Amino acid sequence: MNAPLNPSKGGSLKWAWRIIDIRRARGQVDEHQIEYALNAIEAVHGRRPIHGSPTYAFDDEERLRVKVGPR
Repeated sequence: MNAPLNPSKGGSLKWAWRIIDIRRARGQVDEHQIEYALNAIEAVHGRRPIHGSPTYAFDDEERLRVKVGPR
């Protein structure tokens, strides 16, 4: 599954990180939204969360959040 291209429908990295943050704060986020967010982050940065991380933590996450990766 790919994230929608329209940012208002979840196609931006800002949206993807926001979904991850909501989930970490124990907000209501369904698994489809998480998968869209993770796929969007992976599409830009080529990275997935640390294997087995219950909070979807990434290595060097601070850098990923500000760095624009290859397209």
